[in-house]
Amino acid sequence: MKADLYRLSQTLLAPGAARIVASRIERSPGRALDVGCGPISGLWCVGMKPVGVDMAMDRVRAFGPAAVVASATALPFADGSFDTVWSSGLLHHLPDDAARVAIREMRRVTRSEGLTIIFDGVLPHQGWKRPLAWLIRRMDRGSWMRRQEAFEALFDSPASWSRERFTYSYTGLEGVICQRAGG
Repeated sequence: MKADLYRLSQTLLAPGAARIVASRIERSPGRALDVGCGPISGLWCVGMKPVGVDMAMDRVRAFGPAAVVASATALPFADGSFDTVWSSGLLHHLPDDAARVAIREMRRVTRSEGLTIIFDGVLPHQGWKRPLAWLIRRMDRGSWMRRQEAFEALFDSPASWSRERFTYSYTGLEGVICQRAGG
């Protein structure tokens, strides 16, 4: 039921997001991890079968058997366990210190030749130009929706991450995808 409610809310508040974000995901071979997986993984859209991690048991149950209940700040995996580590829409649910730890944990469990990809929504540059996106962001249940500059400041060695800001829904929601190769 909660997975259905999640899908409905995404469809109403972020129409087109699943398709637009999926178009930015490159199918990576090997073992994948989805941190903050929720009940649905964007990686499924490109044919990947990731291991999921989420704090909520009901979201993990909806995700399926390849998921564990755990915190993004203490991932229960050995160093270099995954070829690709992905997180989508997690960091705006974490305060700055926890978000920094979560990013370090994602890097830790990415193998040395692997890829870490983190996507999250950001506030519009000028809310008056995108009032619906601004309102949706302000109403988001994540308490730490950030401007792009504050989001990028969460990353150690920000120059080593590629970054791309794009509009990912027909309601004007914007996000930044950060990508870094190597563990």
